[in-house]
Amino acid sequence: MTALGCAQFVVRLAQARDGKQETRQWSGLELLRSLAWLKRMNARGYDITVRPAGQHGLVLLDGLQEADLQRQEVRGWQSAAVVETRRGRFQAWIKLSAQPVADALRGQATSRLASELCRSGSGSAITVAEFGALAGLTCHAPGMAEGPAARYALLHASSGAVAAAAAPCLERMAHLPDPPLPPRLSMPQGAVRKRSSGRAR
Repeated sequence: MTALGCAQFVVRLAQARDGKQETRQWSGLELLRSLAWLKRMNARGYDITVRPAGQHGLVLLDGLQEADLQRQEVRGWQSAAVVETRRGRFQAWIKLSAQPVADALRGQATSRLASELCRSGSGSAITVAEFGALAGLTCHAPGMAEGPAARYALLHASSGAVAAAAAPCLERMAHLPDPPLPPRLSMPQGAVRKRSSGRAR
């Protein structure tokens, strides 16, 4: 979490058995101090995931393989943090900026990045995610190992660096023209627009 550089985080606890969810918003320090409690809740069957609170400059890609991470690196999209969620599958937090980025601009950059990875011939089912796994905790989804055989998320990298390709990408996105407004509806010729008197009849 330190590598993400966010002041506040939203932590989601989801009971795997019945899907019941609750969320907490904590500072980075509060989150670190709560790890022991989160591990206990995880052991009781809760899946625990996290995302930055409010506007931020991060993108989370899920379902990556090692080849995808290498492809990102070559293209200048270095990861700020990488977590292996299950064997050979990774989540990568990519930092577009150390400062918050407007949601619309961040969304455009995210679509551009995901599109580049798909065009590169990746065989992975890469998706854009909102919440990411916490290293040291396990997932209780059906089909995942339980008990001593449970697979725990592992932290693979945590440089916290802003991706080199991010600034040029954001600059291009910011200069793109706004999408055209939808056309105005025109009245058929000869039609008379009714005027409301504003009084109920």
